[in-house]
Amino acid sequence: MRLLIATLALTLTACGGAGSGDSATGFITPGSAIPASADTDAGDIPRDDYGRPFTYAFLGQALPDFSGTMVSGEAFSSSDLDGQWTVIDVWGLWCGDCMADAPYVAALASAISQDPDLRFMSIHTPPNANRIDDAFGRYQNVQAYFDDKGYSYPTLLDEDASIRDDLDIAWTPSYLLVAPDGTVQGYRSELSAADGEPVKDFLRDIADVKKAYTPG
Repeated sequence: MRLLIATLALTLTACGGAGSGDSATGFITPGSAIPASADTDAGDIPRDDYGRPFTYAFLGQALPDFSGTMVSGEAFSSSDLDGQWTVIDVWGLWCGDCMADAPYVAALASAISQDPDLRFMSIHTPPNANRIDDAFGRYQNVQAYFDDKGYSYPTLLDEDASIRDDLDIAWTPSYLLVAPDGTVQGYRSELSAADGEPVKDFLRDIADVKKAYTPG
């Protein structure tokens, strides 16, 4: 019974759980205040009562190096991001919240592709190293999902959750805004659960950060 409870808790932390109240779906930047209502019972980071983080471990810091293979088969290294503003979406086909975000992600990737000063990529990851076999949900692989939905954007495959661990991702979906110097200057979670017009609001927030940003 304890194992079942622990497994359920881990699943909720990784993707989603029931809750209401103050929502951690807004755009979070270095120095953003954490609401007094934030839940700290999980013992790692402050979260809303759905489990979404109010902060990110590397916010304001350099994103750790990572590498792997893209869905296209090409090798990728985070050093390829040097000198570019980049939005990174960390998600998984196993995650219901990520699937709810999928149309927003497609719209976000399309909008970013029109901006020469901003790029988009995603990282597909399993829930954790113990659930690699669950990574693709009802699909055989990410390409099969893209073919089914008509989506197409650069996606790195985190085969064993090691990239997820290295980047200290506590929630999927997570969106990171990485500055040209490699520091994380913005974080947010679910687009589909946010008020307003999430994609337009996110792009507006990104533009504001870019305008105000001064490298440290």
